[in-house]
Order: sequence, then C-alpha cells, then structure tokens
Amino acid sequence: MLIRKLTKDDFEQFSEVSASAYVYNAEETTFVEDVDNFGAFINDGKTLISQLECGFKHNFYCGKKIGCAAIGGVASKPEYRRMGGVRATFNTVFQYAIDEGAIVSILYPFSIEYYKKFGYETILKCVNVECSFKTFEGVERFNEVTLAREEHKDIIKSIYTEVAQKQNMLFARDNYESFCFTPYKSCRYTYFVNRDDARGYVTFTLNRATRMVTVSELLFNNKTALLNLLGFIKIYDGNYDTVHFDKLPVSSPVLEVIKDENRLVKRMYTYEGAARILDVEKVLEATQYPKEKGCFSVKITDNQIDKNNGVFTVSYEDGKCTIQKESSTEFDIALDILGASRIILGREGLTLDEISYISNVEIRNDCEDFLRAFPKKTTVFYDGF
Repeated sequence: MLIRKLTKDDFEQFSEVSASAYVYNAEETTFVEDVDNFGAFINDGKTLISQLECGFKHNFYCGKKIGCAAIGGVASKPEYRRMGGVRATFNTVFQYAIDEGAIVSILYPFSIEYYKKFGYETILKCVNVECSFKTFEGVERFNEVTLAREEHKDIIKSIYTEVAQKQNMLFARDNYESFCFTPYKSCRYTYFVNRDDARGYVTFTLNRATRMVTVSELLFNNKTALLNLLGFIKIYDGNYDTVHFDKLPVSSPVLEVIKDENRLVKRMYTYEGAARILDVEKVLEATQYPKEKGCFSVKITDNQIDKNNGVFTVSYEDGKCTIQKESSTEFDIALDILGASRIILGREGLTLDEISYISNVEIRNDCEDFLRAFPKKTTVFYDGF
C-alpha cells in the first residue's frame, strides 16, 4: 500500500472516493488546495482507496497557542474498506503533522468509537439550550451595544482572543474569516460591548417563521458583559418567543442566569470535537503548572506514535516544570493515549476515583500532584473545518 500527498492529477479519483463515502454527486466535489490531502493507493499506486484532509490551525491551551492538525474528509470507497487504508493514512499524517509543528490533532467525529481506534477522544461535551423568553425575567434589558461592521473587526477579534486565552482549546483566529461584518447581507448579526468593565459579543440569527433567536457565539469576559449581552437579546422578546443557544459549555454561566423554575428550558447534551495528543512531551511542556511544588510520573502508551511511549516524570514549582522521559517501570499513573488526551486536553477536572473507571488506567501511587496539574477548565470549540 502506498501513502502519499494527493495532487490535482488525483482529483478524479479523489472526487469518486468523496462521493461514494458521503453520497453526493462527484461533480460537486472541490479539491481545496490550502489543506493537505493524503491518500492510500493499491495496485502499484494506481487505485486510490482511502483519503483524508489535514489542515493546520492553532488552539489556546493554558493561554498559549499550540499547533493543531485539523483532520477532515476521512473517506474510503466501500469496496476497499477494512483493508487498513485509513489507518495507514493516519499514521503517515501523524508524522507529517508533527514535522509541521502540530502537537495535537482535532476532528469532528461521525462516530466516536471509530476514531478512538486512531487515538481520538471526545473532549468537547456541550449543551444546546432552547428557552422561552420568560426565563429572561431576571435579566434587565440593555441596548448600549454596537453592531459590528468592518470598522470594528479589530475590536471583535481582540475580544475573541482575550476570551479564548482563558478558555481551553478554543481555536485561535489569525484572520477575520470566522467573523461576520456584513449583517444586512448575511442576516447574521454580531453586537458587542467594549468598555473597561465589560467586553464581549453575541452573534445570532433571527427566524420570524419559528419566532426564534439562535445564538451561535457568545463570548464575554465577566458577569457584567454576559448580563449586558443577554439584556440586549431580551430586546427581541416582543417579536420572538424562544432563544436557542448553540454549543454552550455544559457548565456555562448562561444556565445560572436564565432560570428554569417552570421547566421552560430544554437541554440537549451532545459530543462535538475529539482530540488527540501528537506529542506528549511538548503538551506537558506547554501546560501551566501550579505555584505549589509537585511531582508526578505518568506512563503513556500509544500504539501509533512511538515517541509518546514511556514514563514522563514532571517536576513543577512556581508555574514552571522540568520533564524527564524514561523507560522506567516505576510510575504513579498509567494512561493510554485516549485517557491522556481526555484528562490533559479535555480538562474535565476528574477525581482520581473517576479516572480509575477509564479504560486502560493503572493507578499505583498518590496522584494528588498529577490532579493538581490538570484542573477543570471550560473547553469550547466554535470553528468547523
């Protein structure tokens, strides 16, 4: 089996694999050149059987930007499935991504269990919330906001970056493509507050037929900003009945502000992005450690990226760390790459007892210093790819 990067000369086969996997007309397929397309070939490199797309982004992890391989378009022709084409392609792309500076990878799985085979674990658990405007009774109306237009793009981007640095794994936006500054053409509106005591913005669409306001992004730096933005949304209660919040973190303070005393809030919990650590040592180096002194040893097992296998002893103090990798048989806790990705990147803030139920975990010693190094943080994704 041959694995290589695809070119325009492979477009016909690329479109056929895409069409057969995603069930659409091959003529609708586009070959995006700003991402890297890889494929698995058989028959001396003549027949493309599997493919995937790999783009590069950055995420904010512990307030720092880290390199991320964004995976999409994973597909195989039905008649060639179960031949190892996708696995072989992933193995090649993992090394390629590491060479390009990525230390984590993210994808949006159609099947959680399927992508676990390649080391991806769900780290974004979110809730879609639909509520009556009656739940806004404790929120005061507020209209001292500004509609974002082209001249405000730097303000919106700076608000996003400020909030993103405090979240976990939110994508960095190095350009303006993900924002909307043409509200009256797109019918997608972004309003913001930008004061010393409050910064934030809300992006939403309106549907008169369903009488619903759909909030797609809501970023704020404190309680005052959140109340201001919700207070502005409340302005629409004369024309609309409900508000839908898309992809809120499960622990979002929005759920504390809107009251559900009369069961007027519907919640639908979903799993979204899955992540994989590509370089364990570099992720551990990027972690922001506590001021207190601590030390832990974690054994990592990774069936696809050999450099991640071993025992990592991390000593930290005053926010800094030293890391020593060994082939020792002594460790405090052992994790496979799924568990490591969930605990380190997902930041659920699990207790040691909760961790003990995760598959392929072995706990030998007191892990208080390990738990302190990876406290609970709010994980959010907004950007698709």
